[in-house]
Amino acid sequence: MIQARTEQEWVTKYIQGKKHPLPVVLGTKGTWTGNGKPMVILIGFTIEDVLVLGDIYGVSHHPVREMKEKQVTYYAINIIDRKKVKEIIEEWKKP
Repeated sequence: MIQARTEQEWVTKYIQGKKHPLPVVLGTKGTWTGNGKPMVILIGFTIEDVLVLGDIYGVSHHPVREMKEKQVTYYAINIIDRKKVKEIIEEWKKP
C-alpha cells in the first residue's frame, strides 16, 4: 500500500537520524503530483545546494522556497512544466 505524504512530512522523515542530509530530487518516478499533474521538487538543506540542483536541471531561474519544518530549514524549487518533468523522469530511468 502506498502512503501519500506531504512534502513536509517526507522531508521530516528523510532527515531523521541524519546529521548532514544530502539534497534530493522528489518525483523522479512520476508519482509526485500537484493539482493532479506530475511534478518534480528539488530539495536542498542549504540555499547553495538547491541552486546547484537548479543549475543541473536547467531551472535555476525558478523561484526558491524557504521552508521551515519542525527542526529543519530547507529550500525547494518546484518544476511543473510538463516537458521538463518528463525529461527529468526519463533521465532518472537511464542505467
